[in-house]
Amino acid sequence: MDHPPNPGERTRAYRLRAKLRKGEELDPADLLWLTEYDARQAGTRGASASERIINIEERAMSVGTGAAAEAAAAAAVAREEGRRIDYLTKSGMEALVHACDMHRRMAEAMLRRTEVLEEVHLAMLDSVREQYLARTQAEVNAIGAEESGEGDIKAMLTSLLAQRLGAAPKPHSGRFRRKTSS
Repeated sequence: MDHPPNPGERTRAYRLRAKLRKGEELDPADLLWLTEYDARQAGTRGASASERIINIEERAMSVGTGAAAEAAAAAAVAREEGRRIDYLTKSGMEALVHACDMHRRMAEAMLRRTEVLEEVHLAMLDSVREQYLARTQAEVNAIGAEESGEGDIKAMLTSLLAQRLGAAPKPHSGRFRRKTSS
């Protein structure tokens, strides 16, 4: 009786066959290994020449069928699925990095735009504030002169002159006019 050159392989084959006899399901890789091991050992057992020819023909006809082919196909599918998932993960991460970079650039552009708009807005408010204060002071002076009764002509001329020059509104606008009870 010829023994395989590696006793460890013989022990592994024995254990796998024992699992099969008990009805346990083997991993596809173990099943594939056991099938290949048995095929390697089949030629070393001293079969007749005619039996070898029949086994060779049967093996040639059974290529791509049986448990070994299923195990090989399952392993190939698992490898291909792993490659696909790796590719999808890599592509997804690249897209996410690109999107984050674009978002950062957009946020920086919006920050610069907001800063410019704020500066322009403050400049506009400063220019209007000075004119508003000048007009308000002219109205206060006109109302004060009207109430005191002194310098009516001078106050009227000052407010008219300021109005014509665009520095103050009409001295007697309805908003600031006091109602007299006469």
